[in-house]
Amino acid sequence: MGRFGPSFLMTMITMTAFYVYGTSFQLNWFLNGIAVASSYVVIGLTHWFTGYYSDSLVSRWGRRRPFIIVGTPGIAISAFLLFVPNWFINTANPALELLLFAYCTIFLCLFKFFYAFVMTVHQAWLPEITDEDERPLVSGFLNTFNFAADSAGGIMGFMTPLLFIPGPPQQLSETGLNILLLFCVITLIFLLPSMLVIRAKPGIAPIERRLGEETRIAIGNHTFLGWTFVVGFLSFTLIAINQSLVGFLQQVMLLNTIGKLAPAALAMLVSTIIFFYIWLTGIRRLGKRRSLILGLVILFVSLPLTPFLRGIGTVIGYTLAAILFFVPIGTGMAIYYLMSYVVPADIAQVDEIVTGESRAGIYAGFIGVPLNMFQAASSLLLGGFMQLSVILSGSELMGLMWWGPVFAPFLLIAAFILRNIDIDPDFETLKQDHVEAGL
Repeated sequence: MGRFGPSFLMTMITMTAFYVYGTSFQLNWFLNGIAVASSYVVIGLTHWFTGYYSDSLVSRWGRRRPFIIVGTPGIAISAFLLFVPNWFINTANPALELLLFAYCTIFLCLFKFFYAFVMTVHQAWLPEITDEDERPLVSGFLNTFNFAADSAGGIMGFMTPLLFIPGPPQQLSETGLNILLLFCVITLIFLLPSMLVIRAKPGIAPIERRLGEETRIAIGNHTFLGWTFVVGFLSFTLIAINQSLVGFLQQVMLLNTIGKLAPAALAMLVSTIIFFYIWLTGIRRLGKRRSLILGLVILFVSLPLTPFLRGIGTVIGYTLAAILFFVPIGTGMAIYYLMSYVVPADIAQVDEIVTGESRAGIYAGFIGVPLNMFQAASSLLLGGFMQLSVILSGSELMGLMWWGPVFAPFLLIAAFILRNIDIDPDFETLKQDHVEAGL
């Protein structure tokens, strides 16, 4: 339940902030990309350090809970302030563009910092409060709340540009402000059980090692290292999808009202939720690796269609064309959302079986470094691509049409790496081998 609020805000901000600052607040697209990229550097480093220090922290509240208590208010406050730069800056004044850039960068970075501060330890709890047999089910509950948040945050993300009122300067309407405030409050309320109730299994001792040593152990794990690159190249494309969808629907597919947007947005979100549970069943037959490769292929085949969908829409209707495009997109994204929780927890448990030590925090945390460096690079590329579109054609429309073919090839790199690592461990055999080796 605790994931709902932060995941809602993260989804909405990922889908909306880049587009809103580029259109409603008229921030230069490349500066916009730099601001977003900076926030990914911050979140990556925060994941890393938080993972380590939550493994080694000793307190009467445990080693994970203090981070959640401190970070939760920060998530809500920074998310709210991100969307109201007009309260402090005349966003209609081009001479203040660098000040607007600084404001955007600061509050994006603060939000990503507090999000990583809280969610790293929240995810690190998974192998500490569950056994391997329980983990897929608990992961299913986590993802149910996560998908509910992604659905609500996605719908809010699609609708947020429509909640701005004309300027100058443009700003959120009273309705938009109330909705944003509501979900900031929900974030605080839904994380109360994590602050007050959740307890890890007894007997888990804090790790007394240095950050460098723990990081070397994590990087030395062949499966974990391979998985970080799989996630990195995959996220390079996924973050471009999330940051481009709102503009793609509104400007390319001409779905610029709530009534027109809703069917296409719901098609992607519902297909993501439905296929999450289909994939959950499928991995029992195909395994995690083969299932994820299949999902990557579905995404790779679908994304290059973006330049042609407007033409297809003129024949069959823009809404239907968007729905037919977004269903396979949601299908491919669903398998990654499932694996993003299960695989790191499995890797941490394998390490615990082999070494006898729990370092789930460093595995959950360090992966955020390469993941977010890839996302930062993706944001820079997307921002530069959009600004190039403005320079060449006078608007961002060309960039919103052609981002799909530009970002699709990175999925094949992820699939190639995935073929060479094992993300389907046999826990019973590992335990038996470890016991026999101890004898």
